Amino acid sequence: MKRPIAEILKDREIASLMDWDLHPFEAVARYMEWGCNWSRGLDHAKSCSEEAAYFKINALHKPPKLVLVRHSHQQCSIVSEVEAPQDLIDAAVEYWACRNAACGITEELRDWLKREADKVA
Repeated sequence: MKRPIAEILKDREIASLMDWDLHPFEAVARYMEWGCNWSRGLDHAKSCSEEAAYFKINALHKPPKLVLVRHSHQQCSIVSEVEAPQDLIDAAVEYWACRNAACGITEELRDWLKREADKVA
């Protein structure tokens, strides 16, 4: 079920984990490929308890779907499918030339989501 980002971010735990700039491929490198070893670089998890929430687009679906993901060293789960204009989702898929389940979002889509998130009461 699609939910507005403002509604999703009413969950303060999820809101505190938001990384608006994290690309799905970077999340895999940060939390899965390299684990929680700080010595491997600044963009990797600093501890095994670190986690983030970020957006990805599943382009295997027709039409592609925007989801919010919660990712840690131990697990990765979809928080919710997110309501967003389909043309912005489609433009992100085209921009990244993505045809899989882990497409990133564009600046335009991120900006739209941030404006909608600001509507959190």
